[in-house]
Order: sequence, then structure tokens, then C-alpha cells
Amino acid sequence: MKKNKKNKGISRIDSKNTHGWYVRIYANGGVFTSKLFSDRQYGSKEKALEGAVKFRDHNQMVADLQKSTDNYPPRKPFYKTAPKNNSSGVVGVHKVNSKSGGRNTVYFQATWNDSGKMKTKKFYVTKKRTEEEAFELAVACRKEKEKELYENWQDKQEKFNKKTVKKKKNR
Repeated sequence: MKKNKKNKGISRIDSKNTHGWYVRIYANGGVFTSKLFSDRQYGSKEKALEGAVKFRDHNQMVADLQKSTDNYPPRKPFYKTAPKNNSSGVVGVHKVNSKSGGRNTVYFQATWNDSGKMKTKKFYVTKKRTEEEAFELAVACRKEKEKELYENWQDKQEKFNKKTVKKKKNR
């Protein structure tokens, strides 16, 4: 499927057992809603796409209204549990082995999401820094960023709660 504004938020899935259009609507820093429109369920590829476009347009309007009224709680800024493919055992920290200019390079990378933008910081293993030290620096960096993000989230949560209470009193 060619990427264009007409099909924004809609992806085609053709795998062994799944054929259809997958719709994702984003709002508030994450997925607002999503749905698969199966070719079999809708009778054809074209009818499934029509359903996907209608679903996308309606739910995008709802998400935009919600954004404009600022009527949603802020999302938590990070996950507490590591994904299955995490090899370091620490959320947001992973080891990278790369080859650059014929030289092997090893570093640990701390990652975090700051207002929807992915941020990273690398800690290289060098003659002066062991692998364990690089790992510990990456973990410390990630923990510091989590603390900052969590404090920021708590402030936003407080403001949202005050606004919600004020709206209920005015009814």
C-alpha cells in the first residue's frame, strides 16, 4: 500500500492466516484505539478498506475532540517491566555490539521517551571503562530519567485531577 494522507494510520497485513487492513489511531502519546478489518469478514479487500477508512475517520475525530478539550489523564511515561527480548534485565537499557570501520564497538544504551520523542544516551566500553561500569552508568542514567519523567507525570496528573474536580463542581 502506498503511503499517503488518504491511508494515514492504515496498514495492510498479509500473513499466513491474516489478510486485512489494520487501523491505529494515536492520541495522548500512545495508541487511542486500533482494529483489524479482515478481508474475509468484509467480503473483499476493497470493502474491508472502506470499513477501515470509516473507522479511522470517526475515531480520529473522537481523539481530536478529546485532545482539544484536554479531557484525558496523562499516560504514564514508561514501563516498569522489561519486554521479553530485553537481554540486560533492566527496562530501557540494552547492550549493543557493533562493527565500525573494521573495529568492534561495545556500549550500553539507555533509552527513554520524552514527550513522544525517543531519547538515548550511550556508554561505551573502553580501555578505561569496563563492561560492568558502562552497564551501571547506563542503568543510573535510565533511573535518573525515570525519576524526572515520573515527577513530570505526577505534576500533569495533579493538574488533570484538579481540572476534573473543578468541572464536576461547576455542573
